Amino acid sequence: MEKTLKFLADLKANNHQAWFMDHIGEYERAKSEVWEFAYIILTQLSVIDAKLNPDIEVERFISNLINIRPKKEISYHGFFDIAINPLDNDGNEPAYFIHIEPDDQSYISIRYVPDVFGLQVMRNYISKNTALLDTILQDCYSAGFVLEESSMMPALPKGYLIGTPGENYIRLKAYELKSAVDLLKDRNELIQDILITFKAALPFLQFFREGLRL
Repeated sequence: MEKTLKFLADLKANNHQAWFMDHIGEYERAKSEVWEFAYIILTQLSVIDAKLNPDIEVERFISNLINIRPKKEISYHGFFDIAINPLDNDGNEPAYFIHIEPDDQSYISIRYVPDVFGLQVMRNYISKNTALLDTILQDCYSAGFVLEESSMMPALPKGYLIGTPGENYIRLKAYELKSAVDLLKDRNELIQDILITFKAALPFLQFFREGLRL
């Protein structure tokens, strides 16, 4: 991912439309590298996870680099995100997530950012299956994952009392297990590392699928 990271680093230092248009060739090469990378990951993940369809067009999983803000000059995100899921529930489901950003900010994760209905369903499911989630998380922590807690509410949501099983998980508005990744590794080694890491966190992803009955 060296070309992509180099382009993104330069873009962060020159985040305006004129520079971007002058370097459209580097952008196209970076985009092609990301698309190829996403295709390889999807294809090989589908062997591990039978719910994934390797024939889905990978561009559906890749974030848009352009950041359009009303009445302001166009700017650009300094990263690419790849979020791979089966699209069984219109995207309202857990995903394999790869964040591509220079300056050692890249990571992979299992990520579920629910809508209001999905959040209600999962909170109820978590309160009834807290012991299982605890066990899954302990195994994932041993594999190098960290639970992202930045979305945690200061208090329990309405309808839940202090002492409710899994209350710390219920206070979260999004669920993400993160693991750092070195995207400058040899590509084959990098892909194998990502697949091994995702496989270790597959029970976490499946926990949410089961809660959503997907």
